[in-house]
Amino acid sequence: MKYLVGLTADRGGQDALSLGRMLARTGDVTLTVCMVLPEVWGHPSLARVDAEYAEFLNQHAEKTISEARETLGELVQAEFVTRPARSATDGLISAATEMDASLIVLGSARHGPIGRFTVGSVTNELLHSAPLPVVLTPRGHRPSSGARLRRVTCAFAGSTRSRTAFDAAVQLARRHDVPLRLTTLVVRDHQMYPSQVGYDAERLVEEQWHAQAAEAQEEALAQVPGDVEVEAVVLSGRDWEHALDSLGWEEGEVLIVGSSRLGPVARLFLGSNSTKIVRSSPVPVLVIPRGADVHLGEDASTGSRGI
Repeated sequence: MKYLVGLTADRGGQDALSLGRMLARTGDVTLTVCMVLPEVWGHPSLARVDAEYAEFLNQHAEKTISEARETLGELVQAEFVTRPARSATDGLISAATEMDASLIVLGSARHGPIGRFTVGSVTNELLHSAPLPVVLTPRGHRPSSGARLRRVTCAFAGSTRSRTAFDAAVQLARRHDVPLRLTTLVVRDHQMYPSQVGYDAERLVEEQWHAQAAEAQEEALAQVPGDVEVEAVVLSGRDWEHALDSLGWEEGEVLIVGSSRLGPVARLFLGSNSTKIVRSSPVPVLVIPRGADVHLGEDASTGSRGI
């Protein structure tokens, strides 16, 4: 199995590389570390600046890849490639498709807050076009060199739209032999004043949500293979960041969310809730394309067990 890491010569690229190393150390995974370079005119060229620019890009890539080799060390199976392309998005998707990668690992934009993921231009394009899962690494998230994946948490909405994310979470947990946590978040919108029916009615609605979520979780748990250790949690919060921080996270944990039902099938497209989860999560988020044929485990039979 191969995971593709999008390498850039900044801290975001180092964050993605560190996460890729952690995932590779947990199972039989080969990393393909890909650095996308701008396309330049073919040679020979009448313009000497074209050749000089191409040489600059090559030297820049060689230096960045050399540093990446040192970061990964000798305990991780990895191959390093450069890919000229019109855009980073085109380069990463074509490389992932050509190498049959199961997912793409990306770092956060450099202007975001430490410990959270900020969507940059490349990520935004990928989240509207990628045909395979994408892992988003919070800024500054640097697992230690010996870190391994410890648990997979699935953001479970309790509806048929959760099917792809749930199946992917089961596959990933089985692949890496780690526990699975099924989590439903009940987040109340901010309100400036109580509604006409009062807070008691709001609390009653929230309790009903909890009951419905617990029932949906029970149905999902019945479909989890017996060799997967699993638990289920229903948690409330005043906002997404508070709810996610209240969950409690282990070092070496990944959160899985699904794409919006409004996006194209088999493509990534974040809805409003998924976007809030991505921006608020303190751990890496694995986004699963809606309806895509995802293969994150050796046994993909769970992919046919929908909820």
